[in-house]
Parts: sequence; C-alpha cells; structure tokens
Amino acid sequence: MASASEYALSNAWELAEMRLQSLEQGHDPVTTRRLRGLGVNRGCRCLELVAGRGSIARWLCDEVGAEGPVTAVDIDDRFLRQIDLPNLEVVRADVVTDPLPPGPFDLIHTRLLLMHLPARNEVLSRLPSLLRPGGAVLFEEYDVFPIMATADDAYGAAWSLFGHAMELAGAAPEWVRTLPARCVELGFVDVATDVDVPLFTAPSPEAEFWRLTWLQTADRMVAAGAPRHVIDAGIAALSQPGVWHYGPAMVAVSGRLTSADV
Repeated sequence: MASASEYALSNAWELAEMRLQSLEQGHDPVTTRRLRGLGVNRGCRCLELVAGRGSIARWLCDEVGAEGPVTAVDIDDRFLRQIDLPNLEVVRADVVTDPLPPGPFDLIHTRLLLMHLPARNEVLSRLPSLLRPGGAVLFEEYDVFPIMATADDAYGAAWSLFGHAMELAGAAPEWVRTLPARCVELGFVDVATDVDVPLFTAPSPEAEFWRLTWLQTADRMVAAGAPRHVIDAGIAALSQPGVWHYGPAMVAVSGRLTSADV
C-alpha cells in the first residue's frame, strides 16, 4: 500500500510555505463558507486530515472555541507545530499506514488529499468509523475538466506535462467524480456537492500557487519526459498580468452519518 510520505509536493521544499500560503489565500474563503454551511459551531470536535500550513485548523479552533478540540494530522508537522492555540492537537501521522485519531468527531475535513493517494479509497473507507452519529464530512478535491476544456498555448502545454507527471506519481485528477457515489456506499446521507472554478491572472494567489507548484515539480516533469523549455514557458505564462487562465475546479462533497453501525 502506497504511503502518504511518497507525496510529490513535499513540505520540505524551500518554498513550500509560500506555495501553501498561496493555496490558502485562493481557497480558504470558499472552504470556510462550506464549513459554515455544515453547521460548524461552538463545541464541535473536528479532525483536519493533512492540515498543511494549518490555516483551516486555525479557523476551526476559533469557530469551535475552547470547548471544541481540533485535531490536525499531517506526516510533516513543521508548520502546524508553530501554531499556539490551546484547543489544537497536532498529530504527526501517515494517513495511509498509521492509526488515525479515534474520535468520535463531529466533523472531518480534507482538502487536496485523497486525489494524491493511490490508497485513496482505503483511506476514505476508514473515516466513517471516526464520526459520531450525525457527524459531517467535507472532502475538497480538484477536477481538471476546466483545464482540459480551455487551456491552450504555453499554459495548456505545461498543464499536460504536469498532469502526466502527477498521474505517474499516483494522483487521480478525475477521481472526485466518483466520490459522491462512494460516500453513499459508505453510509453517508444528505450527500451534496459544490463546485468552484477559478479564473485568474497574475499576480493572484492562484497564479502564484501554480507557478510555485510547477517550479517544485519541474524536475519530476523532466524525469517523466517533459521538455524543460515547455515547463519554463508555462511558468512564464503564469507571471503575465492580464492573461487569464482557468484553474482546476475545486469540487466539494459533503455528507452526514446517521447511524453508528457503519
């Protein structure tokens, strides 16, 4: 079974914190709106799986208050350990191979986790047992359909190379389309979806996130057969103000557990 430690976008990279900050700036407003819609409030016990730099874990800590503990899990906890909040517990763990915090939780959230794990379905199947009856899940994953439909020129060429390299690393850029049905199979009810498609130009957080992502994965793309000059041209395209690009869709799938017998 593949480990989360094999993730191609390591937080050990020298610009990883800048990259994660750009991701947060681009996506946190939508994520927090979705979490509010699920009824996150005072006293909720929350689990944030693969919490990255910790922006959503911080937000959850503020929302649930002192009586609502938040557990943030990541295999690389270097950024999470910098957060000093009394209701935050940081757990260093590989979500594929290590035991997960036992719960029961009122909320489990993941963002851009499962699509990167070859063992994604196995990890997903472990989560219902961590929820209390009535507890909610929110999964957010990319779908590349806006890229495939619209991207061209240097940006589109670089995207094709990046997507190929990530698939070789075990990522599944269209897997989220199967997620609503899988949630139903796992016993979740009130399964719902929400889709956000960014359209951006430099110097937005989205443009910076993808510029840094391609910088980080350039060697991996070359190793997968990509010409370096095509990658460089794609990175340059993301630095041009006034040139607009669609990013991948951020697809949210939510649901609730109504029975303890899962």
